[in-house]
Amino acid sequence: MGIPSRVARWIAALALLGAGPLMAAPGDLVDAIEYYYAARDHYFVTALPLEIAALDSGQIPGWQRTGLSFKVYDPATALPGLYPVCRFYGLAQAGLDSHFYSAFTSECDFVKQRFPNIWIFESDDVFLVALPDLGTGQCPAGTIPIYRAWNNRPDSNHRYTTDPLVLQAMVARGYIAEGYGPPPLPVAMCSPTATGAAPSCTLVASDMAPAVGAAITLTALCSGSPTRYAWTGCASSSSTCSTSSAVAGVLSYSVIATNPSGSGPPATVSVDWMPAPAPPVCAVAATTDNPQPEAGSLAMLNAECTGNPTSFTWTGCTSATSTCLTRVALPGPKAYTVTATNAGGTSAPATTTINWQAAQGPLPGLCSQFPNILYTDGTWAESAIYTAFFSDNPAFSWNGAWVYKFTVPPDAGGGGRVTVSEFDGPPTTRDSTLSSVPCDFRPTDPTGVNGPLSRSNGTTTTNNFIVGGGVSQLTPGATYYLSVRNWDIDSKTISCSPAQQRCNALLYFVP
Repeated sequence: MGIPSRVARWIAALALLGAGPLMAAPGDLVDAIEYYYAARDHYFVTALPLEIAALDSGQIPGWQRTGLSFKVYDPATALPGLYPVCRFYGLAQAGLDSHFYSAFTSECDFVKQRFPNIWIFESDDVFLVALPDLGTGQCPAGTIPIYRAWNNRPDSNHRYTTDPLVLQAMVARGYIAEGYGPPPLPVAMCSPTATGAAPSCTLVASDMAPAVGAAITLTALCSGSPTRYAWTGCASSSSTCSTSSAVAGVLSYSVIATNPSGSGPPATVSVDWMPAPAPPVCAVAATTDNPQPEAGSLAMLNAECTGNPTSFTWTGCTSATSTCLTRVALPGPKAYTVTATNAGGTSAPATTTINWQAAQGPLPGLCSQFPNILYTDGTWAESAIYTAFFSDNPAFSWNGAWVYKFTVPPDAGGGGRVTVSEFDGPPTTRDSTLSSVPCDFRPTDPTGVNGPLSRSNGTTTTNNFIVGGGVSQLTPGATYYLSVRNWDIDSKTISCSPAQQRCNALLYFVP
């Protein structure tokens, strides 16, 4: 989103536009407004009038209000039981372009110390909230929970909401609920609520762009403890309403809430009903401890599918998700097939075959320099491979390597990237190379003849590539290997502690 670098220009632009006050008055109970950037699938929340005006006016293109908000206090407020919220910006060049908030000093300090060159500290007091009990997640009287959901992706975006249904919907999409107290509703912060007035509502949809024929839930998030709800465009007498549409297009829904103090203003949300999507298109990546794995060892199968599937069906392996773990007792070739389903239908079967051996085959290429490797027979499709899900040790071991094999289609063009980031473990410096030879950690050679085409180092590594067949480019129809080791190039030492046995990571392949 790039907010820190543009503030000065926004102030000047907003002054010319007559945007009004750029700061809330001390003591104000204000709204933290949520926005969504569809192209990046990112959420952002802010209570700063300057940022709200810039986003609403299109000074920062791509962001739209979701209709969701929650109450916070201005930082200058002097009331007991309120705590400042810190904010960090994740650098775009680190693959993030995202923001992170916390009301806990320990979390703020942890991010500062652990990611000083990735998450840039912006402020220790963007607004004030209350804190939940660390053990139970219970919020103090007069406040309601603020939930935090992490997208579980390398771009590391968070969504903050006071609606448990929204949190549950995000978890169903693969997000992870973060906070304090027991699952499934841990609490990150607590939002103060206004009392003694007619209700004020925000209307949210469980899906802002559902497929025609799908069912969505509209939820009215209201202050003032409403006793009655009047809906337009949807039939219900409660704070939630379920609806669907048989036609594509934008439809608006509204609700008016009433309590003993009176009726509040209408709250409206517009839902963009989309034509039924195309059925998914899938490929299967197989991760083993050797290109010729021994019968009895573990294989991790990953279905990489377009179209946001809602269900998966495996043949030859038992799982209801996109990841399936399997092993066989006897050697020989075995095929594994998956189909995925979304609102548009079911994909064609995608199959991979593993040729199980009586004894493990030799390590390929230059991999004999390592005691063991983790080997992924990858696909030319957007893929996310998590070594943490490969449950057998040593997996991506402290002194081993991880190899991701892929073949460039003959008709491929353009370019892509392979990013390896930390996941389910401590920060670990890594060395990643892209080569036609597995485990190729020789000095880089742009021709690819005597060394890897490219190299990337750090706790997050990114190897970009272009398909074309020239110097430093990938050749259509050829096979390449992204190889990763736990290695500090400055000290020339292994960066993962032997006591850990393994240092898990996430590989994100985008062709």
